[in-house]
Amino acid sequence: MENIFKNCIAFRWNGQQLEEINFIEKVSKTDLIGIDNQIKLASKNIESFIEKGIALNMLLWGERGCGKSSLINMLLTEYNKQGLRIIEFPQEKIETIFKLFRILRPVEKFRFILFFDDISFNEQDIYYRKFKSIMEGGLESPPPNVIFVATSNRRHLIEDKTYDSNTPYSRDEINEAMSLYARFGLVIGFYPINKKIYLDICKHYMKKYSIPFIENWEKDAENFAISRGKRTARVAKQFAIYQKIFK
Repeated sequence: MENIFKNCIAFRWNGQQLEEINFIEKVSKTDLIGIDNQIKLASKNIESFIEKGIALNMLLWGERGCGKSSLINMLLTEYNKQGLRIIEFPQEKIETIFKLFRILRPVEKFRFILFFDDISFNEQDIYYRKFKSIMEGGLESPPPNVIFVATSNRRHLIEDKTYDSNTPYSRDEINEAMSLYARFGLVIGFYPINKKIYLDICKHYMKKYSIPFIENWEKDAENFAISRGKRTARVAKQFAIYQKIFK
């Protein structure tokens, strides 16, 4: 089994077996602008995981397009030669995770991130309680060479609901909604970026794609962001590509 992890660094779990992911966008630290603190926290956690075998489960939450998934790609780019591997895990397959645990537990040479991308639940979601039980609280503990990493637009992973906190029932509901969130020992927030950071990201990708800086390009970049509804790192990259194609 170790041979597949020597030859490939990223996988997708389909509920029965691992599928190799051979086409991965390489992301370096220099591609991630304006999230230095997020990079520092995540990197330190992964370095401890690789070197000492201990780490915290991570939740990356916040605005769409602000670098959550790119940060995961960067960790794989930076640390795959040190034995880090990533397995993309769909939340609807959560019941099959023990089968994956049996595959990964004997593979001591490698460290695995089980990656749950863009997860969210509602209060009736059956996967919510199963996910919570698997992370902590069940009879079978996760393998020591595995950590959970999730991205979400919601900090508490569950749809927001207004509770009357003066009743015992609503307090129980609040505690229930917080309980999965509390199982992530490292929670990293991603927030809306300001104009300067947005333009810095635009400039980075324009240089990367060899796009000349025409007069008033900053105004064009701002108008592009307005047309997309917000400034994000993703929009900045799209602006640079748009310039490359159409200008």
